[in-house]
Amino acid sequence: MKWMEIPIYSRLRKMEPSLATLFLIVVGAVAIIGFFAAVSSPVGDLLGQGSWRLPSTFHGIAATIFVLGLTIALYLAWRMFTGEIRAFRDLKYLAVLTSVLSAFTIAFGNWIYIAYRAPGGPREEILASLPAIHRVFFEFKEYMALFTFPLIVAATFALWSYDKEILKNRHLRAGVAVAIGLAWVYMMIAYVLGAAITKLAPV
Repeated sequence: MKWMEIPIYSRLRKMEPSLATLFLIVVGAVAIIGFFAAVSSPVGDLLGQGSWRLPSTFHGIAATIFVLGLTIALYLAWRMFTGEIRAFRDLKYLAVLTSVLSAFTIAFGNWIYIAYRAPGGPREEILASLPAIHRVFFEFKEYMALFTFPLIVAATFALWSYDKEILKNRHLRAGVAVAIGLAWVYMMIAYVLGAAITKLAPV
């Protein structure tokens, strides 16, 4: 059979995720998480009991979808950089989507920081017990997350302004790919540190 003659690596290189892939991943993840949450705990326990439970929930959902979308965008950006991309239109729309998600995630994150920095909040708790950790988990994360927005917006602007002309310019391809790559790095650092903060001292 012809497909058996194609190396697995070559077949994988030809595969490209798309907006449909992202949609299926998000729906599947939400369905699995929702199922286990429904059978294991009441909704009140899942969201939390504090007055900040809703912004915290929206922040977590937006951040998780942002992680999924930007990861797929990163892979497509790499394929664009190597000149092998076929789903260029999907990359453009993913760039717009992740720009919006970045804005939502940062907005809700800054909202939650009001509670974290309030007197008697998690910030004081960590400062009292782990001052060195505070400089990384709070100060570093707080500003690191903000870099994702201008980077992904710049990449989105370039993708839509130059459209397919960008595929003919190696320097433009590299610039967009690097911007998306840096946005992904900053996003993952903020995501992991945010999860750690929630574990150490939730709102």
